[in-house]
Amino acid sequence: MKLSFSHRLQSESDVWAIQSLEDHGFGCCELFFPEREPIDAQTLKLVEEVSGTTSLTLTAHLPYKNINIASVYQYVRESSIELFIEMIDSLSDYVRLVTLHTGYASPSVSGGLEKAIENNVLSLAKICGHAGQYDIVVGVENAMNEKYMVGRNVQEMMQIIKRVNRGNVGLTFDVGHAMLTGNVEDYVNMKEYVVEVHLHDNFGYTDEHLGLGQGKIDWGYVYRHVKDLDCPLVLEQRTIEETMESLKYWQGLSSESSPYYRLNKLIGEIRSEKDPRHLLPINNEMIRLCENVLALGGTGSSINHIVSSCREAMAFSVAELVLEEMKYSMGPPRHRFALMAVGSFGREEMSVESDQDTILVLDDTVDDGGRTFFKMFSESLVSRLSAAGFPRCRGNMMASNPKWRGTITELLARLDTTYERSVIMDARFIFGDRPLANRFLKTLHYTLNTDPTYAMELAISAIKADVGLEGDSFRLEYFAGSEDAFNIKRYGFRIFSQAIKALSVKYHITRTNIADRLWKMYDLGVIDRKSIDRYIFAYDQLSRVMMLGYVQNIQRGIVSNEYIFPFSLSRKDREGLKEALRIVRDLQGLCSSQFAIARTML
Repeated sequence: MKLSFSHRLQSESDVWAIQSLEDHGFGCCELFFPEREPIDAQTLKLVEEVSGTTSLTLTAHLPYKNINIASVYQYVRESSIELFIEMIDSLSDYVRLVTLHTGYASPSVSGGLEKAIENNVLSLAKICGHAGQYDIVVGVENAMNEKYMVGRNVQEMMQIIKRVNRGNVGLTFDVGHAMLTGNVEDYVNMKEYVVEVHLHDNFGYTDEHLGLGQGKIDWGYVYRHVKDLDCPLVLEQRTIEETMESLKYWQGLSSESSPYYRLNKLIGEIRSEKDPRHLLPINNEMIRLCENVLALGGTGSSINHIVSSCREAMAFSVAELVLEEMKYSMGPPRHRFALMAVGSFGREEMSVESDQDTILVLDDTVDDGGRTFFKMFSESLVSRLSAAGFPRCRGNMMASNPKWRGTITELLARLDTTYERSVIMDARFIFGDRPLANRFLKTLHYTLNTDPTYAMELAISAIKADVGLEGDSFRLEYFAGSEDAFNIKRYGFRIFSQAIKALSVKYHITRTNIADRLWKMYDLGVIDRKSIDRYIFAYDQLSRVMMLGYVQNIQRGIVSNEYIFPFSLSRKDREGLKEALRIVRDLQGLCSSQFAIARTML
C-alpha cells in the first residue's frame, strides 16, 4: 500500500505543497492534468523540480475534459490518442503509471455502446503500445454514473482490458465512481487487475470527492480489501486540509484503539441496523467515544466530526427505514423531497448535546396527498431519531413542524427573524433528491446575499456583544447553586459564529462549516494564514471546553451546554479558553472594520 495524493501542478506553490507530502507519510503523488492541453515547458520544469527534490513515486492522471477515445468520430478519437501519446512522451522520465478515462458512447449511433467499447480497445492498444516503450503502465479508470459513459460496470471494464491484451494495461479502481454505479463489491474482487486506487467519498448521487467518512461509502469494507494491494492508493480530495483529515481517517481504520476505527465501526453499525430502537446503545457508545477522545486531549473539531458523522448516518438510515415502512401503507413518495440539516447539524459542528435541526424541502408540484405523506414521514422520522438518542429541537426547528416543511418559496417566505435566517443559512443536504436540495441552496444563498440588511444585522449582533473576559478574569454568574459559572455560548461561541457568518454573507461564501468558511476567506484575501490558525484554534478550544463542561455538568446532575465552571478545568484548558476569548475579541475588530461599524456607534 503506497499512500498518494492527487495534486495539480501549475505553480511553485503547488511544488511546495507536493514537497510537504513526505512529511505526512505519503510515498506517492498523482500529478493531475484535467485540461485538454499538452504539457508545456513551464509545467515540465515544475515536474522536474518535484521529481528532483522529493523521493515520491509519481504517477499522472491524464486529461478527461473534451477528450473521448471512444468517439465514433475518427478525428476526435485520433486527436485524443495523439494528445495522450504526446503527454506520455513528455512525462516518460518521471512517471511509471498513467490513468485515463474510457470516454463516451454516441447516443445517436445504432449499437453505440458496442462501437464505443470497440473504439476503446483500439485506442488503448495504441496508447499502451506507445507507453510500453517507456515501461509505463496504463490504468483505465472505471466510469461514474453519467449517461453514455463507457465502463460503468465490471463487465465492460474487463471486456476492454482483456481485449486490449497488453501487459501494461490495468484497472484504476475509483471507489467513489463505483459507489455511484453501485458495484463497489464487484471491483474489490478484481484485485489482480488493479494498478491504482482512487479514494474519495460521496452519498451515491454525484461525484462529490468528499473526505473519507463524510459520505456513505463503507470504508471499513474497502480497507479490508485494498490494504494489501501493492499499488498507489490516491486520496482525491479538493484541498490538502481535507486530505489530511482523510489520511487520519484511513490510517485509523487499521487500529482498533483509534478513534477513527471506532467511529467507522459505529457508523457501520448504524447503517446496518434495521430497527431504529436499537440505535440508542450505539448513540451511547458514541458519547463514550467522545469522552475518551476528550480525556486524551482531543480537539473540539474531533468531537464535532464524531457526533456529526454518527448523527448524519442515523438520520439517513432512519429516513430509509421510515420510507420502507410507509411503502406498505401509502406507497413510495410521489414527489421529490430533500431532507436538510441546519444549524450545528448543517455545519457538521455538533456536540453530544446538540439537538435535531432539520427542514424538509418539497417539490413545487406537491399536492395535498403529498403533503399528508411528508407530514407522516417527518413526524415518524423525528420521533424515531428522538428515541435513538438524537433529541428533539427545543426551538421546534424540525421537519415535523409545518413551518419548516414546504416548497422552496414557502420555506423562504416563513423566515421571520435574523436568527431563523442565520440557522437556515447553515443548510446542508442529508437525504432525498440532491438536485432539489441544490436548487434550494442556490435560491437561499441568493436571497440572503442580496438582502441589504441581513449581513449588517449579523455584524451588529456580533460587534455589540460582550466577550466574557474582563482583564484576565471570566465574567462569572450564578448557576446551579454556584457563583462561579461562565456562559460560554453567550460570551464566546455565539459571538464567534455570528462574526464568521456576517463575513461569509458579505463575501458570498456559501460553505457551511466554520473552518471551510475561514479557508474561503483566506482564498479571497480577507484574512491571512496566521489569522486562520488563530481563529481555528479559538473555535477548537471553545468547542472542546463546551464539551468538557457538558460532561462535567452531567456528572453533577445538570444538563447544560451553556454554562461551564472554569475552575473545574485543567490549567491548560482554562488558559486556552482565555486566549480563545481574546481571539473572539480580535474577530469582533475584524468584523467592525469590514462593515465600518465602530462599537461606540451601537
